[in-house]
Amino acid sequence: MYRNYDGNKSTFGDTSLSAATAANPDNLSAFAALRTADGALTTMVINKQASAAATVTVTVTNFPGSDAAQFWQLTASNVITRLPDLPLASHTFTSTLPPQSISLFVLPAPTPVRPILRPEPLGAANTFDCWLDGQAGQSYVISWSGDLRTWFPLQTNTLAGTSLHLIMPATNAAARFFRAQWTP
Repeated sequence: MYRNYDGNKSTFGDTSLSAATAANPDNLSAFAALRTADGALTTMVINKQASAAATVTVTVTNFPGSDAAQFWQLTASNVITRLPDLPLASHTFTSTLPPQSISLFVLPAPTPVRPILRPEPLGAANTFDCWLDGQAGQSYVISWSGDLRTWFPLQTNTLAGTSLHLIMPATNAAARFFRAQWTP
């Protein structure tokens, strides 16, 4: 379940996250991690009980996006099965896990919104005013270039809403180009 659960060499995450259950850990355990390769959130829940099913409710915090969790399960039959995705409602999903089973829930990383820089007229104070449009909660780096080949980071912004007003220094000495890029 931790390596190649889907036959495509997909793995459990490599950056540990906090996961807790209210149940007795001798009966039910939970583990969570972020997978650096694609940004997916992985949660493993193990029902150790020999004959009792366990109903679990997973609440996801501080992870944007995802409408559904992929659901993989290894039961006492020793076969990994892909079950139907579980929809998230208010960052929560519930499932009943069979006895002696390991369940893996995978929440894919959200696809970031491509940033757009909307320019305003050149300011009287020799500044470049623009709006950065993107996805709330997402970080974007603003870079500048004088030749469109070599880019220099100017600032990184995490959007509180879907737009942010930026005022950047402009120079009359040479052309200056600006761009915005999504940053993980």
